[in-house]
Amino acid sequence: MRFGVMLLPRSLEETRSVAQRAEALGFTWVSVADSPTVYEESYLHQLEVARTAQTVNVGPMVSHLIVRHPVIVGNLLATLNRFTGGRAIGTLATGNSAARGLGLKPATIAQLEEGVTAIRSYWRGEGGTFRDSTIPATGLQRDACPLFVAADGPQAAELAGRVGDGLLYGSTMDPEVCRRRLAAARAGSGGREAWIAPTVSLGEDHDAVRDDLGAMVVAMANRAMRGDLTERGVPPAVQEDVLEMRRAYDYAFHADSSRPQNIGAMSQRLSGYLIDSLCVWGGEARWKATIDALAEQGWTGIMFILGQAEQVGVVQAIGQRLRKLGYLSSAA
Repeated sequence: MRFGVMLLPRSLEETRSVAQRAEALGFTWVSVADSPTVYEESYLHQLEVARTAQTVNVGPMVSHLIVRHPVIVGNLLATLNRFTGGRAIGTLATGNSAARGLGLKPATIAQLEEGVTAIRSYWRGEGGTFRDSTIPATGLQRDACPLFVAADGPQAAELAGRVGDGLLYGSTMDPEVCRRRLAAARAGSGGREAWIAPTVSLGEDHDAVRDDLGAMVVAMANRAMRGDLTERGVPPAVQEDVLEMRRAYDYAFHADSSRPQNIGAMSQRLSGYLIDSLCVWGGEARWKATIDALAEQGWTGIMFILGQAEQVGVVQAIGQRLRKLGYLSSAA
């Protein structure tokens, strides 16, 4: 199993420091949140990650086709892949904060599939269409990179199995839900990778985790817990709490524990459930049990989603723990 971290692009200095420490500790993928309503430009920070840490994979976490046209996303990824000597990994989803934060609707599954097809056709220089637009056939070959489909629900996971080079899954760690997502995405078939993306904390109890990164926990739930909540593993006892949380969520303070206003959108009951479902937390024994269970299910990688107000020390701490537990070794 491989490990990565997703950072929030708040300053170049912090991004450089996170990338340096992650590479030194043995993480293989450093991704950057793509949420332009509240953070700095993801792709510029991705390039800085690649310049700073010259062995890791790099890419957005995750991109979308609502605010950015597929040609824009495809060009950014191809250029990044060329600049980094083939280290880029693209991730695409229907869009959450980038769409809903602007009062727009996320893409449909059909539109996401159309976008993946359009990007690959653009990379081949063949042109194509996306919604009402026409992409010209230039004959120019671009530096294609792997494209993972990010999925919380069953339809997007199935799409990952049909058109993606991999699955990025960011919802509950419930074993039965994970089994369904892995099966839908045909994980392992044709070399297809499957990464799970929980948030992460060294907090020893729910209160400590909530204080550490409660804003990221509620942001992940606001994105992932939609559609059929029962199918997504949400117990009936907290489903009304989920709906109330979504009604109260404020995208102006999205996912950032340095501005934790959205923590108040979670009831105490919901908070405990979300921490257990979306977060790797606790002491060493709990971490090992969680990671080993995910490996046994068939995940090929874990992308740890950072959400703390201070990210550099967190990367150092989680990397040291993973090394102590035998999951990481230093970069060559």
